[in-house]
Amino acid sequence: MTTAILIVHILAGALALGMAGTAIGTTKGEIWHRRAGNTYVLSMLVVTLTTFALVAIRPNLFLLVIGIFSFYLVFTGWRAALLRDGCPRWPDHLGGLAMAVTGLLMMGLGLRGLAGGGGAQPVILLVFGSIGLTMALSDWRDRRDWRAGPVAGKARVARHLTRMLAGTIATITAAVVVNFTFLPALVTWLGPTALITPLIFWWSARIMRGSVSV
Repeated sequence: MTTAILIVHILAGALALGMAGTAIGTTKGEIWHRRAGNTYVLSMLVVTLTTFALVAIRPNLFLLVIGIFSFYLVFTGWRAALLRDGCPRWPDHLGGLAMAVTGLLMMGLGLRGLAGGGGAQPVILLVFGSIGLTMALSDWRDRRDWRAGPVAGKARVARHLTRMLAGTIATITAAVVVNFTFLPALVTWLGPTALITPLIFWWSARIMRGSVSV
């Protein structure tokens, strides 16, 4: 049973990685971009559900919260593309609440781990937990203020790009962690984030300046 779930998990992760590359390499709005993006989201949903199944069989709170964090990135990126009016619905509120609670839990576990002797895992939890909580609070602020100005136009496209690429970082990180076991844990877990995040900010800034058509 565990082996079958793990195989599905790995295959879905590989498909997600391939579809992420396809979506990045195709023109925004065209049919192949949309198909690749939707397949990517579904693949990441399977990755998340199989993670939950594996955690249920062999409890691992670290993997559970990382799974929630990773899917939140993809979910909010997909919703940003879907909600062209920029007005949030109940799934967005529920997702933000789940990420806020998870982010606080991750940071709490990280602080407890540092107090108990440190290591790589507490640092990883603190970094990803703070990112997740910051995103959840940012989304909550936007939902609270959407009547004054919904997240639309360039801001919506920038959010879609930022969250989807952040989800892609999570997919790449999983592949690196599994295949580059000879590297220190902090390098494999945080390296992709450190390398790709500046690119995300650069690309997002180009969209907001109008250098990239939306």
